[in-house]
Amino acid sequence: MKQRNQRYFTLTAVLLAVLLLIVACCNKEKSGSSEAEPTKQEQAASDESQDATFTFKDTNGEQTLPQKPENIASTVTYLTDHLIALGMTPKATVKSQNEDFPLYLKPFLNDVAIIGDQGKVSAEKMLSLGPDLIVTDTNSKEQFENYAKIAPTAMLENGYVAPDWQTAFRATAAAFGLNEKAEEVINTYETHKAEAIQKVHAKAEGKTLMVLRIRNDIRYYGDMDYKWLYDDFGFSRPAVFPVTSAESRYEVLSNEKLPEIDPDYIILINDNEEIYNNLQSLGIWKNMKAVKNNQVFQVASDSWFGGYGPNAATSMLDDLNRLFGE
Repeated sequence: MKQRNQRYFTLTAVLLAVLLLIVACCNKEKSGSSEAEPTKQEQAASDESQDATFTFKDTNGEQTLPQKPENIASTVTYLTDHLIALGMTPKATVKSQNEDFPLYLKPFLNDVAIIGDQGKVSAEKMLSLGPDLIVTDTNSKEQFENYAKIAPTAMLENGYVAPDWQTAFRATAAAFGLNEKAEEVINTYETHKAEAIQKVHAKAEGKTLMVLRIRNDIRYYGDMDYKWLYDDFGFSRPAVFPVTSAESRYEVLSNEKLPEIDPDYIILINDNEEIYNNLQSLGIWKNMKAVKNNQVFQVASDSWFGGYGPNAATSMLDDLNRLFGE
C-alpha cells in the first residue's frame, strides 16, 4: 500500500512538471510574438504618426512638417486658387485690386483673413495669425527670409510665366504630392470647356475678337494669355494681331491704331474708368464695328487678367457662355 502511494505521488509530480513546462513555453512564445509583431492598436498608432507628417518640395528642396498644415497663408492670388482646388484652402490670403477677394474665389473664402495686397503682404498681420505653412512664389524672393521666420514657407516657381494655367497648377500640385487630384480638377474643367465650346462656337466661327485692357494705357493682348479663345473656341484673330511672350504679354496701342484692328467683338478689361470714358468720347472708338454693333463686353479683371488657376478659368468659361452661348 505504501509502495502504491509512492508511485502515485511520483506520477503526479511528473505530470505537474510537464504541465508547468508547457505553460512556460506558451508564455515564451506569446512574449516573443508580441516583440516581433506589434498589436493592431500599436500598428494603427504607428501608421497614424506617419500619416500626420507632411512633406512638400519647392525651389529650396524638400521639407517635412510634423503634421499636415491646417492654417495656411497664401501670398499670391493664383496660388490661393490652386490651393482651394487641391483641398488646401488657406486661412489667410491677399485681396484683389478691390477691397475684398476676387468674386470667383469669394464663395470659397468665408472667414478667411486678408493679409494685404499681392506684393504688399503685411508680415505683422501674418505673424499675428500664426500660420503653420506659408505658400508663395519666386516673385517674393526678397521676402522669403521674413516669411520663413514666421512659419515654414513653400516657395514655388512663378506660375505666371507658365504657358498656361494647367502647367502652373500641375507644378503647385506636384510640390505637395497631389498630382492625381490636379488631374481630376483639370479633367472636370475640360468637360466644362467642351460644353462651353458647343454653345459658343456658332457665334465665334469666322468672327474676329480682340482682348483689350485699359489701365494707364490701352493694351492689346494676344496668344500668350488668350490663345485658347482662338484655337479652342474658334474666334478669328484680327489681321493686326500682337506678338506676345512671357516677357511681353501685350502691345500698347495708340488710339489711331484701333481702326486698323476693327474686330467684330471686343472683350474689355477695364481697370481705368477715366481713360475708358475719354476713349468712348472719340469718333475713332465710336466708329469701330464692335462698338457700333454693341459687341463690346466688359469682364472682370480679377479673373480675365489676374486669374491663373482652375477656378478663374471656370469663371471665364461661365462668362463666355453668358456672352456668346446660344
